[in-house]
Amino acid sequence: MSTVSSKSVIVSNPGLILGFLLLLNTLNMVDRNLLASFGPQVVADLNLSDSEFGLLTGVIFVFFYSIMGLVMGFFADRYHRPRLIAVGLVMWSVLTAYSGMAKNFLQMATARVFIGVGESCLSPTSMSLLSDLYPPQKRGLISAIFYLGVPLGAGASFIVAGVLGPQLGWRNCFLIMGFIGLVLVLPLLLIKDPQRGAKDTIVDNDINNESWRHLLTTLKHRPALMLTMLGAIFLHIPVGAANFAQLWLVRERGFEASEIATLYGILFLLFGTLGTLLGGVLGDWYHARYKGGRIRFLVFLMLVLTPLLLGYRLADPSSSFFYIGMCAGFFLMSAFYGPAFSTIQDLSPAKMRARMTAILLIACNLIGLGMGAVITGVVSDFLQGVGIENSLTWSLLVTDLLSLLTIPCFIWGSSFIAKSQVREQLVNPIDHPPSRSLL
Repeated sequence: MSTVSSKSVIVSNPGLILGFLLLLNTLNMVDRNLLASFGPQVVADLNLSDSEFGLLTGVIFVFFYSIMGLVMGFFADRYHRPRLIAVGLVMWSVLTAYSGMAKNFLQMATARVFIGVGESCLSPTSMSLLSDLYPPQKRGLISAIFYLGVPLGAGASFIVAGVLGPQLGWRNCFLIMGFIGLVLVLPLLLIKDPQRGAKDTIVDNDINNESWRHLLTTLKHRPALMLTMLGAIFLHIPVGAANFAQLWLVRERGFEASEIATLYGILFLLFGTLGTLLGGVLGDWYHARYKGGRIRFLVFLMLVLTPLLLGYRLADPSSSFFYIGMCAGFFLMSAFYGPAFSTIQDLSPAKMRARMTAILLIACNLIGLGMGAVITGVVSDFLQGVGIENSLTWSLLVTDLLSLLTIPCFIWGSSFIAKSQVREQLVNPIDHPPSRSLL
């Protein structure tokens, strides 16, 4: 009787489901970023070059993560979503544990491939599921809460490296994280898959929207979707380059590895969490009052914070500006998730949301994050080869500048969203009161 009651609570309470998915996303990000957090130790232990480390944290992981995300999105639009997440959780947890036993580049690369496959199911499946638990006007905040797992997990991974690393070693930390993931599989089997499209005010009745051809047609006729994804690519180039943060801070800024890992993790956790929450809340607030949607809000945020992010790369690490710029970077990269992912959900047909989220993840990870990491490593090795000092500093600064291409993409995409808002106001002025014009 107690089992039935517990199951009923989980099924009937969207908040519990959201909280559990947040926990899984946090674990996901810890496992994903643990390699970057232990960067100096792993590079030394496995005798890796900067290019090899860039491959492990970049293309080798994100290629399979991104491509399989689209496959998982197809499954999530058709099959039981909590059970699909459970299968992925088992896979990435087992391979995280295997990473702790890797002896060379090839073994670590093999583990990273299958960790990417396992983790690829979580985001598209979860975003699709949450969109059927919460109404459109709350999706920015709900997306932000789910993506709190990014700063919480990434920050926690650096804290693990700084606090537990010296005591347990990097290998044992990987083994422990894999075991924790396996323990969390059971609750997923108690969650019922909600009805698709249940919270939408406009129901999509197209019976052909499960086909790949219809998916491409939808993208072609919804330019705001395409431009949101294009902007996400540019914004994620410095996110991929951030895999070199610990190497940069230790090698070129003179910090001690375990101390800066702990501090970096704490600051990432605090300001990343703040950025994720405020990005969701303020994005929803802007969307309800002004034309252009949540991605136009991101444009204003980038214009304010980017000078701080660029300036800290060249600042003295003993100055307060160095830490202000670092925290601005954490805030900006985390504020993206709520506005961008809720925009994708709003613009996508109900039975296509998982696949559209998967396509966004391909854009962010395979092209943006993956290439950002690889380019940083290759350029750094090249600059070292020609005798230029602080090679990582200049490589990271280039990736930061490339992220500015996000701004025109989001401005253009928001113009299409503004036009659709005007049309909605004309058709249904009661449900869609006039928005004020800002830009």
